[in-house]
Amino acid sequence: MSASHQSTTALPGIQSQSTSAIIAEHLRERVVDGTFAPGSQLNEARIAGDFQVSRGPVREALQRLIQEGLLESRRNRGVFVRELTDEDVAEIFAAREVLECAAAAVIAARPAAERAAIASALSSVVSELDAAIAAGSEARALRLDHEFHTRFVASAGNSRLTRAYATIATESLICSSHAVGAHAPLSDFSSHHEALVRLTEQGDIEGIHATVHRHLTRA
Repeated sequence: MSASHQSTTALPGIQSQSTSAIIAEHLRERVVDGTFAPGSQLNEARIAGDFQVSRGPVREALQRLIQEGLLESRRNRGVFVRELTDEDVAEIFAAREVLECAAAAVIAARPAAERAAIASALSSVVSELDAAIAAGSEARALRLDHEFHTRFVASAGNSRLTRAYATIATESLICSSHAVGAHAPLSDFSSHHEALVRLTEQGDIEGIHATVHRHLTRA
């Protein structure tokens, strides 16, 4: 992809309530799927034209993604998609492990019935993941992996933990999506997630920690 971004899909004039949030979500998706490649520049005026809005909400959306670490502002040059270094990637997966283990501690202390309900919800994602793997859809499998772990952390019921994880998880998805074939075999994804479902229902915090570590060090 060239240094400047490709056109977004124009929306028929976004009416506000949270215009900047809607734009941010669309731009975030394009960063994740590689439409906006690492190092490419985003043009504020062009994006405003694509979405048929003023530049104010676009500026807010770009600032939001800068705060999330997906974009970076370069002095006197503009806004660019952040290029992740090996050190960034290591930090992202280390942070994921800390946050997921924190969520595991909360979940493991829940009553058995609650853990069973959480495990059941996670199991439905694993079923979709298995189907994606069987179909050879790596991109969908990676997104379902993202969904599984995001749901797992959200199940702890700690809104701050959930918010902290959301940004890290998105960065992690970018790492995996942009490094096709560099993550663990998809067959391992299935076995790791099935183990996490079982261990969650059992409330086995040590088992969850070990499985999360194994999964993330191979992801």
